[in-house]
Amino acid sequence: MLIWCLSTVGLMYMASHTNIHTGLQSSLIITYASLKALLSRWNAHGQITSKTSTVIMFKTKVTNDIEFAYHDSGPPPDKSVYDTIILIHGHTYHSGTFKAMLDKAHAAGFRVILPNRRLYPGSTPYTKAELDALQADPSGDDVTKAFQKQGEYLLLFVNNMIVEHNLQSVLLAGWSLGTAFLAATIASIKTVSEDVQSNLRKAVKSIVLWDPPSQSHGVPDPPTGGWIPLYDESIPPEARGQMFGQWLSQYFPHKDLDKKDCKNLIYKIDPPVKTPTFTGMSFEELLTKIDLTAGGNGDTFVADPPFRPILNTVTKDALFDGTVRSAWGNIPFAIVYGEEGPYCVPWAVWKFEEQAEKAGLPLKTVSIPGGNHFAMHDLTESSFEALRKCL
Repeated sequence: MLIWCLSTVGLMYMASHTNIHTGLQSSLIITYASLKALLSRWNAHGQITSKTSTVIMFKTKVTNDIEFAYHDSGPPPDKSVYDTIILIHGHTYHSGTFKAMLDKAHAAGFRVILPNRRLYPGSTPYTKAELDALQADPSGDDVTKAFQKQGEYLLLFVNNMIVEHNLQSVLLAGWSLGTAFLAATIASIKTVSEDVQSNLRKAVKSIVLWDPPSQSHGVPDPPTGGWIPLYDESIPPEARGQMFGQWLSQYFPHKDLDKKDCKNLIYKIDPPVKTPTFTGMSFEELLTKIDLTAGGNGDTFVADPPFRPILNTVTKDALFDGTVRSAWGNIPFAIVYGEEGPYCVPWAVWKFEEQAEKAGLPLKTVSIPGGNHFAMHDLTESSFEALRKCL
């Protein structure tokens, strides 16, 4: 599984600097060497040291045995009243992916807090018992409960941030696969103590799903079909990871999104119409944004097809259950998405809008014109403005 993760992200980098047909073996050698060099620089405090800087991460315990590492921009200078964005990252691309937002948070008037989910640098990995529970027969309720338990731990992290930093106005968000974990976090408000619920209701002012992929919420593909390189059997297995990485970071100029017609969605585009995100970035810098081991250690199967019924159940509980909305104080629930991201994102947005209307529950949608799946990097200011509209 480590090889799959290496090919998914490491080969994406290689492809942006070499011929697209770079061989798997040579790329893995370079990637693994770079990975070893990076991992050797993680210290006991959850920091990455380099020749030029140290990326500092703080830590907080949510139980006696579980702690989360996180980045914190700190409060904007000379502001006693401000909004804080707490953002849950996706698969492979951890909190370091949002460095541009961390750097520009004060200029935008925000405080930004970026936890690393479990399995990612500085945070407590899953125990064997937890992994076994998540990988059990998905047809029963036990796996759903095991996944929601991970959401509960994230909810306790949010509570810690509110209490430890005296936060008054929080926008709680998840991005990419992180929106699935956000759904588990939202639904878990019923399982935490009354004190924690009270803290959350006082401080959390908005909940935002940022670029939710349909697969991460168990939403079936559109009638026109779907296409993700990882599952295309016409592509040699050794090339799928490379193609997936390229595909994910591209721009897809879908037409007439306001018509919500799946026939207008672009599934693949070759050659790229715009320069993909991270093109030209040094591999050392890329490795400050990704973890190449987390997928194989437990993150990947949460995104795989057998787990999707679980994700669908949790999403319905989180977004379309009036009692959950009430437990959160009926604060705004919203979606932010890049208009030029992969097809599975606008498709999920449309289906969520349909479900919200059917449930009679409000769901605000804010798009980022010209944004792809990595708008936080390519269009940082626009990303802040989109999130601001959700408050």
